[in-house]
Parts: sequence; structure tokens; C-alpha cells
Amino acid sequence: MTPGPSTSTTPIRFRVVSIEDGMLLRQLLCKRLHVSPAIAAEIVRAGGVYVGAVRLCVPTVRVSEGERVTVYRTSAEVAPLDPGTLRLLYRDEACVIVDKPHATPAVATRAANRGTLAHALVQRLTQEGVLRPYVGLVHALPPAAAGLALYTIRGQATESFYQDFAALPMERSYRVRLRGCFPGPSIECTAPLGQTPAGTWRLAPSRVSGEPREPRAPVMAHTRFVKLAELEEETLVSVELTAPSWEAIRLHAVALGLPLVGDGPQETGTLCLLAHTLAFTHPHSGALVQARASLPAWAAAPGEGEPMPADLNEA
Repeated sequence: MTPGPSTSTTPIRFRVVSIEDGMLLRQLLCKRLHVSPAIAAEIVRAGGVYVGAVRLCVPTVRVSEGERVTVYRTSAEVAPLDPGTLRLLYRDEACVIVDKPHATPAVATRAANRGTLAHALVQRLTQEGVLRPYVGLVHALPPAAAGLALYTIRGQATESFYQDFAALPMERSYRVRLRGCFPGPSIECTAPLGQTPAGTWRLAPSRVSGEPREPRAPVMAHTRFVKLAELEEETLVSVELTAPSWEAIRLHAVALGLPLVGDGPQETGTLCLLAHTLAFTHPHSGALVQARASLPAWAAAPGEGEPMPADLNEA
């Protein structure tokens, strides 16, 4: 069967048959997708091919009969992000904080690993001579959002610092625009979150006596929305977050009847969510680390003017 047209969200799936056993991955894609060897290799290098559940980025890997292959054909169209364009607000030997723009993924998506901040950071470290660099995003941030992205960094000969940072208490604040208005200067929500088997977050359901327990224990989450400005039918707020994920902001906002502007299945534009400030005590040096993201136009209150944070590239 010849695969039909595909987009990044509609992958092509097939199994390796007996006459394809031992083929190079790029040869298999040439045969199945009717593309040139150059394009086939580019799809693989862009991170658009999985064999089983494993993403493979080497075109010369050989496949075996019966293996299930998933291909995101348009991954080759994703342009790499120039490492020189990254706005670094803080960096040391263990971590880096990047000012992420809207519409740029912080980490690899299902369809590609290129065009992301993480990929550009790896390229930058490689250019600096770090062998087999690895970066780990500490706090998730959706591609459509903007703001501070904290990564741990290490090379081949360096131990991972990720858990040191992931378990660290941090002060995080966000700016969001909500659809609707609320009375008073602030409003709080403490609804706990539950995590599905797929790893996504939701509001934890209330447990009725006698019902089976959730497979994963609920996680306490506290959000405090502080009004900065009322803008016709929207409200600009600052959010103080005590939760493992930004999803607490989205879920609590929906529970309050004040969804985020740009959030929802029908929304295709900017998600009005900014990871604005971050402060923590460095787990290795004991130094206080503070960073503040630049404000997009939608995140600035009327009359508010804030200088753009210093870029380490310009230091």
C-alpha cells in the first residue's frame, strides 16, 4: 500500500516486510515515501522517524522485518534554530536560562527535534567543544507560550544535575491574559491536580467513599491570580504558582471560569502565558539566581515600560 499525504500531526505508519529486512532506514523511506535519498536522510536527521517507540536520527541504521515504523514526513521542513539567536539570561557550568519567544518549542515535539531551543542549545555546546552535550528542561513550557526556560546542561564526561534542579524549591511567577473579569484585586485556587497514565495533567476528581483510588496520588497546587489591568473583556494578571507544572494555571483558570486567551482546541494564535520571573538558590554554589523575561506587548499593563533583560551574548 502506498502511503497517502501526511502532515506533522498525521504520521505515516507501516511495518517492515520481509523484502525490506536489512535495508538502511533512508533506503526504506525512499521506497515507501517515494522521495530522494537526500530528503529521506533529512527526515531522519530532523527526528521525524520512530522505529517502535524509539526516535532514530541516524539514516544508516538497518531495519528488521516486523518492526513498526512511524514517519512524520514534514519534519524535514522544520528549519534549525540558529544557536546565535538564543537570548541567554543566565549561564554557569550546570544550567542555563533562555528567554523563549512565542511559537518556538522548548524541547523536541513528537514530529521533530529541530527548530527547538533544546536542539539549538545542544548545537551551541557542540560548537564550544562539549562532547555529546545533553540539556534537560526543568519546567515544561508549551510552544505557543513565552518566557523563561531553565535547562540543566552537561557533557559526556559530566554527571547529570537534572534531579538537583527538579527537586529544588523555586519562586516562579507568570503573566497571563484571562477571558473575563473577576471582582477584587486577586483570586486564589487550591484545587489539586491529577496525572493521567499518559502523563497529562487534569483537576483531581473528588473521591467518593468506596470508590477505587486514583492510580497516582493527587498533587497539591496553589495559584494566586493578581489583577494588573482590566482590558475590555479580558484581564491581565500576574500568577504566583506553587505546583510542578504550568498546567495548574490553565486548569485553575478554567475552573474559575476565566480561561487563558489563546488556549483551547480552536485557538491557533499566541497563547497569552509568559513565564515571567524565576528565583532559586543554586544547589551547587549556594548563590541566589534570579531572572526576568522580556515582556511581549500583550503582557504589559497600560503605561508599563520595562527594559529588556540583558543578553549574555552581548556581554
